[in-house]
Amino acid sequence: MKLVSLTMRNFMPYRGEQPVVFPSDPGRNVMIVLGDNMRGKTSLLNALRWGFYGIARGRHLREIPLHLLLNTDARLAGDFEMEIAIRFDADGHSYDLRRRATKKRLVATPDKADDFDVAVHLQRDGMAMNGYQIEHEINRFVPEQVSRFFLFDGELLQEYETLLIEGSDQGKRIKEAIEQVLGVPSLINGRTESATLLRKAQKQQNTELAHLQGAQSHVAKQREFQVKADSHEKDIEKLKGELNKTKEERTSLDDELESSESVHAAKQTIVDREKNRDVIIKDIERLNTEKLELVSSAWRDLLRPKILLRRDNLAAEQNRLTGQIGRRSSIDTEIKQLRKILDYSTCPTCGQDVGPLRRDEVGSRLGVLEFEIKSIVDEQEVLHSTTAEIERLNKLLTQGVGERIRDRDNQINRNEVALTKVDNEIEKLKLEIEGYDTAEIARKRAIRDSLVREEGRIGSAITEAQRLLDNVRKELAIIDRALASLPQARAARSSGLVRIYAGLEKAFTESIENLRNNLRKHVESKASEAFAAMITQQSYSGLKINSNYGLSILDEHGRVIVGRSAGAEQIVALSLIDGLSRTGRSGGPVVMDTPFGRLDLKHRDNILKYLPTTTNQLILLVHDGEIRLQTDLAPIAERIGMVYSINEVGPRHSVIERSSL
Repeated sequence: MKLVSLTMRNFMPYRGEQPVVFPSDPGRNVMIVLGDNMRGKTSLLNALRWGFYGIARGRHLREIPLHLLLNTDARLAGDFEMEIAIRFDADGHSYDLRRRATKKRLVATPDKADDFDVAVHLQRDGMAMNGYQIEHEINRFVPEQVSRFFLFDGELLQEYETLLIEGSDQGKRIKEAIEQVLGVPSLINGRTESATLLRKAQKQQNTELAHLQGAQSHVAKQREFQVKADSHEKDIEKLKGELNKTKEERTSLDDELESSESVHAAKQTIVDREKNRDVIIKDIERLNTEKLELVSSAWRDLLRPKILLRRDNLAAEQNRLTGQIGRRSSIDTEIKQLRKILDYSTCPTCGQDVGPLRRDEVGSRLGVLEFEIKSIVDEQEVLHSTTAEIERLNKLLTQGVGERIRDRDNQINRNEVALTKVDNEIEKLKLEIEGYDTAEIARKRAIRDSLVREEGRIGSAITEAQRLLDNVRKELAIIDRALASLPQARAARSSGLVRIYAGLEKAFTESIENLRNNLRKHVESKASEAFAAMITQQSYSGLKINSNYGLSILDEHGRVIVGRSAGAEQIVALSLIDGLSRTGRSGGPVVMDTPFGRLDLKHRDNILKYLPTTTNQLILLVHDGEIRLQTDLAPIAERIGMVYSINEVGPRHSVIERSSL
């Protein structure tokens, strides 16, 4: 299948009739559509989706009501007609598909989806097809289930990243969508139908064998477990209904809260800033208290010069006294030695006798020293008191009080500047959220959080009910085998039906698992090929798929790499989508909305080179913050066959026009 043209009339931001022609040259099969955010790139994607399937999707892939698709300016001008026309070629035929929504005759101003009539027309090679054939013909080439790989945006890439989380609710939903595309539900439906037929046959068997000798106890147990099975199935259906209702309510609140997320963030920032302000105020109070204490000791700075002079004098006196006391001790020691010489007439050092002449010298020296020591007063107590006074003065001469007061003043000034800044931020934020009912937002967030917990509770209840149902089915299978062992019971027609339907159910169950395993292997192989072509690091050996169809990167030794960058996540997601697309569809165009948001330049180059080779048409919807036209598109410049730009006419009016690089 190949797109030829798209014409939009009064669809979303595109007022009036606006045509788009797609590239037709196989060698130049890339089309670039450049537009700023909020200008209409995703609306272009939705135009194709609504044209083919009659549905448009917004945030979280929620359906956009029909009346909201009509261009606002056209509505205000009284023009209530909206149309999408798509021309495409497929299987050797040319098709012209038109989907038109018009205001109902008796409606003055349409304000809900039911106020419109929708008509769909399809021509094949110029011949109109009957209404009942249209959907079937479209699904031959682009089934709605496959549209996840034909039309997707950046949000879809983020969704596929959750497949790595085993058991996650979103992962389960994406897995179900993937398997729907790949054909698994047809087998699941077959198993479900076989199980239904099996239960009917078991009930019929229960009635036929109720009076059969030797089968009464088995039949009674069978009846008991059938009642339990019916009860569990009803419980599961009821719980699934509650879960879907809860999810819808929670998703609706998510959409509302997303639009007010900035208000909530501002509110939380105000709370954080107010806490910060309280800390600053307390710090200022502490510093002021310390400053007052320091001021009370400011007299020390006034006396500091005199204290310094007194301390210096005392230090000099301390040195003098220390020297004098040392000198007295030295003389005292020498006197004692001289007296020993005179008393014993021998030298205390060498032990030799001291002659008269030497004794006279010693006596003379002793006299001199005894006279000198009398003049040296013992001032040990004076030294102690001098040292103590110096220590007291040193305590008074700690860091100058004035310096410490100035330090506190500087800290107070810095805190006051910070306090003013915080107050200004708080005031600015309060002005931003003025008029918003923050209490209502908080209420909705609380309800949303409660709904999330309720989803978990219901999900657990479904799992438990399913476990009980599986156990009951095992018991019923045991009873079936017991009844089959009875010749008369085995001969009953209902017993034959039970065996047939039980065999069918088992065959479908085994086929489902075999199909899933084969599909996962095929997707893993194709995704690994795509990953190898897009990744810049050659040390990776490939990708490994899990039961959710999530992919993990393997290193050169085949080990799973834990922890991946945002860019790597995006490349893996793109690889998965490519693998799924090549597994689930035969080929056709691919329309990608903002696919390069988190990629570095090298990976962007690799992906740009690879993607055009995987499809017969590649339409990239990008903005200039995501891709640089003059440089990033150079690797595929020769493959680009068409360039468009989306330009703003007014807040609710955009035009799409031919452009060039």
